[in-house]
Amino acid sequence: MASAVTVGETEQLTFEVNQRAPAWSPDGQLITYSSEQAIWSMNADGSEQTRIYDTIAWEGEPSFSADGKYIYFATEHVQPFSSNFISIRKVEIAEKSNSLQVADSTADKRAPVMSPDGTKIAYLSKAAGNYDIWVMNPDGSSNRQITDSSSDEGAPAWSPDGKMLVYSLEGNIWEVGIDGSVPVVLRDDAFENTHPVFSPDGTKIAFVSDRSGNSDLWVMNSDNLGIEQITFDNSSQTHPAWSPEGDKLAFASNEGGDFNIWTIALSDIDSPIELGQDKELIIEEEPFNIVKEIEDFVLESPLRTLMILFAMSVVIMLFFLRNFLKGLD
Repeated sequence: MASAVTVGETEQLTFEVNQRAPAWSPDGQLITYSSEQAIWSMNADGSEQTRIYDTIAWEGEPSFSADGKYIYFATEHVQPFSSNFISIRKVEIAEKSNSLQVADSTADKRAPVMSPDGTKIAYLSKAAGNYDIWVMNPDGSSNRQITDSSSDEGAPAWSPDGKMLVYSLEGNIWEVGIDGSVPVVLRDDAFENTHPVFSPDGTKIAFVSDRSGNSDLWVMNSDNLGIEQITFDNSSQTHPAWSPEGDKLAFASNEGGDFNIWTIALSDIDSPIELGQDKELIIEEEPFNIVKEIEDFVLESPLRTLMILFAMSVVIMLFFLRNFLKGLD
């Protein structure tokens, strides 16, 4: 098995300027994305591109609700006599005038994404000083901090079972449970790895990496070892998003000059990816050999070895002397 993921055709869906952050609707029929400073949606084939929400402020990072009726997004929020900050808002797709501020505070909140069962929203917040991952109820209540590092975390993405979140931190891919468990690093290498997102079956993670010299799309096994390159263009690819069926990735690319939304067809994603380039990350453990360990210790610490032998000889001599004296009594 030389390749687990089969890469098919690539298709450009938009032909404008600064089109980014695509996200699929739960039924796979629509894709929402940011266009310039507004929220748009279109059919999965790129037709019927429609402006959903647009003000004079910046809007971006959209994602669908679990029922597909709303789009959650980040927006620049301005309050009189206070500084600007980024907050989270939602808009109803059927009735675009029906929008609501979901998370309102004086700290930036952005990159909202709803859990598969629709009960939680994960997002980034600066409430604790820098961008950490938090979760809240869909109405903005019960905000709870999940990560707490000294650096900014990247946008979170849910596992299919809704128990885990995957994200990037300082160029590495991490995973954390929403139950408060300790974060676990999934990919820690010399490259810049960002924008991780689970496949619908949970066996793979798509992400962006510069390991090829450009920012390309890669896929890895979700247990962290085994990776495969998906795009090979001399341009930058970013913001991968799996279709609900797992047969496509939507992403943003500046192939041709401006960032636009593209899709790439995938198949055979249920097969494990071979180690390939990850073989160097496997550390073979030799069986424990006590004789070899003693030899290595003697060679590395001859003085300490002599001191230990001297101490042992003194203990042995005292033991025999004690028994000898007891025999004289």
